[in-house]
Amino acid sequence: MSAPPQFSPDGKWWWDGAKWVATAEASPEADPPDAPAWQVVQTEGGSVSVAPLADLQARVTALNHWAAGLKEGAEELLAQADRAFGSAGAILVSHNVEWSAPPELQPVVAQAAQLAQRVEADTQQGEAIRSEEASMGLFQKVGAHRREHHVERDEAQAQSQLEPLVVRVGRSAPTTNIAEAERLRSEGLTLDAQRADLMHRADAATGEVAGLGQEVGRRQDAIKHMGFDSLYEAALLQTSGPQPVDSPLVLKAAEAAYQAEPATLARMTTSTRFVGGSSGFSFPIGHTGIRYRVGSFRGHPVQQESLKHLDTGTLVLTNQRLAYVGTTKSIAIPLAKVLHVEVYNDGISVAHEGKENPDFFLISEPTRFVFLLNWFLGKVAQ
Repeated sequence: MSAPPQFSPDGKWWWDGAKWVATAEASPEADPPDAPAWQVVQTEGGSVSVAPLADLQARVTALNHWAAGLKEGAEELLAQADRAFGSAGAILVSHNVEWSAPPELQPVVAQAAQLAQRVEADTQQGEAIRSEEASMGLFQKVGAHRREHHVERDEAQAQSQLEPLVVRVGRSAPTTNIAEAERLRSEGLTLDAQRADLMHRADAATGEVAGLGQEVGRRQDAIKHMGFDSLYEAALLQTSGPQPVDSPLVLKAAEAAYQAEPATLARMTTSTRFVGGSSGFSFPIGHTGIRYRVGSFRGHPVQQESLKHLDTGTLVLTNQRLAYVGTTKSIAIPLAKVLHVEVYNDGISVAHEGKENPDFFLISEPTRFVFLLNWFLGKVAQ
């Protein structure tokens, strides 16, 4: 009849006779999260994964959970290994005349032997006290309980000092001919190797988390400053280019629209007003019936600029031009003739060849629009 399987205290590992194996409850620690299929590209903003930010954050969460499970399993394996080495060390200490401890280990063996004798003496004394209590009176039992408590406390103290010493002996002693001790030490070495494997995988996961965490931070900063995940958009442009969209613009041959936004066409206008002036009025002087009139003056002129809305329509970006299609007006600016673009929080201004003053287009996401416009302008300049 085969012996029942030996499980770790947390139930996540069992000993198959040769190594510790993860149970079903430990499967998250045993199997790593699926490796991502996304591509990583180099952009001006650094390495960027061609994946939405939410996917990166989910990957970080999964890896952190997995690494934590691996470390928890490694801690349990270390505890199991120390118990195996401690049991082996206890056997070696009790048979210290049957093997030769190296000089550096001899004081440890001697101290462990003394503590083991102390533990044994306390154990025997405690058993003797308990056996005597059956025939004691009430007051005698009170005294016996006190003695028993003192012995138990001394035994616990000696045991706590003994445990690290026998573990050290079990780990450091040379090979001996004590079969049971060597079997336990072999088990401990196997557990150590499995723990090292778990820690190696945990460290690899932690390293990946660190790299992803830096990218997540950079992309969150980009969203904060740009209003959208510009690093992700840059990676998409580098790997797959822009995606065509529908627009009201009649396209030319080999032309495609890539952005179309509701827009208001506006231009800067200048007006003049006078400040410091007054209007004329009259008032009577005494009872003469004669009225005195004060003349008016307009003060000094001040010029003011204001943005005048001219039309509403759609601003379209293609691979050839920037075009505005409105209800009463239309504008087409070849990309090669764009001289300067200003970005505001509610729109953009575009200066181009052949026109003295820039055109203003009020749109909802000016930063994102100019991001793609800049990409196309870069292509034109190549």
